[in-house]
Amino acid sequence: MKKKILVYPCGTEIGLEVYRSIKYSKHFELIGGSSSYDHGCFVYKNHIADLPFIKDNSSEKEILEFIEKIQEYNIDFIYPAMDGVLYKFCEYKKLFNCEIIAPDFETAEITRSKTKTYEHFESKILTPKIYATPESIDNFPVFIKPDVGQGSIGAKIIYNENELKQSLAESKTKMLIMEYLPKNEYTIDCFTNNQGKLIFAQGRERKRIKSGISVNSIKKEDKRFLTIANIINKNLNQKGGWFFQVKENDEGDFVLLEIASRIAGGSSFCRIAGANLPLMSAFCFDNQVIDNVIVNDFNIELDRALMNNYKIEIDYNHVYVDYDDTIIVDGKINIQLISFLFQCINEGKKIILITKHTYDLGAELKKRRLNNIFDEIIHLEKDDKKYIFIKENKAIFIDDSYIERATVHNKLKIHTFDTHQLGALIKEGEF
Repeated sequence: MKKKILVYPCGTEIGLEVYRSIKYSKHFELIGGSSSYDHGCFVYKNHIADLPFIKDNSSEKEILEFIEKIQEYNIDFIYPAMDGVLYKFCEYKKLFNCEIIAPDFETAEITRSKTKTYEHFESKILTPKIYATPESIDNFPVFIKPDVGQGSIGAKIIYNENELKQSLAESKTKMLIMEYLPKNEYTIDCFTNNQGKLIFAQGRERKRIKSGISVNSIKKEDKRFLTIANIINKNLNQKGGWFFQVKENDEGDFVLLEIASRIAGGSSFCRIAGANLPLMSAFCFDNQVIDNVIVNDFNIELDRALMNNYKIEIDYNHVYVDYDDTIIVDGKINIQLISFLFQCINEGKKIILITKHTYDLGAELKKRRLNNIFDEIIHLEKDDKKYIFIKENKAIFIDDSYIERATVHNKLKIHTFDTHQLGALIKEGEF
């Protein structure tokens, strides 16, 4: 029986990466949890909605309400997918009757605060120069950011004293005033096993950043990354996947920006190479000792952009699909459409090929290895009307031809799709 992992909140970049990293595992079943209507609702096949909203200042009462809400689902593990949630769940870890995939509270408390992080490591790792007051600044620009925060919310470059005073006055949280480091920034993704041994540390340069998220990264090798990772690992009780970020100063030294006790949203960079940090973390907290990881030695560039998922209300049990310029486009198999057809097979829907292919269709399907996908094949003559051969009411029709789609739609009143609409039919939670 698969062990159940609740990912909360499941719609964050971290929650979505956990989903992509564990969804095919034969050992774990993922359940998404949300407090609001977020993207996780579109991705997680199993989902718990309207959970209490947990944040840094949530009370014990709110934690108990959260626990009560998930009680009936027999959760084995909770994977916190936001810094404030991780911090709070670690604080009240003893209240849960399941395992929290997170380190001890002391580690979570240190890594949640930039001030506590810098104080803990100031004699061990190079940390940024902090200005106690605006009057102590000896050189502009400076950089300000919240002591407790994520995603670069509230962080910005300040170019003069008036701008600084205005920004501090407008802020509703404690802000750090620190030296501005204009050079390259790096994330180092790490993994510590359940014996406290650091077994993985891989650096990547954050080439392009949008809203605090690294949307373009490239592999970066530097022996100093491992040195810093080992110092952090020795002085904290990290467990499972975690990361830290550094930036180069004018002398080329790495200055610590932050440490997190969770995976980074961009840790898919490591997963592609072979270090699946969320899955490794799940095994780690399931008391399995991971001593090594196979990592493919190739260069990687990761680029991220918004992706679309859809929910459409449509009831069908038969799919009629064209062949030329639909399943086969420019002489190649349409991979997205084939994915959808296999989704239909999983769901028990009937697939009917309806085509006016002019050559030997059987030989063509055999050559393409498509001869066992279809429940029925309707091979038409050039002048035949496709709508005449569609018999079911609960059916959809997929064809590249607008005229064919329009005729089927007008005659039969069923839903029709071309190849550019397939995203509406494919459910990410099924793959």
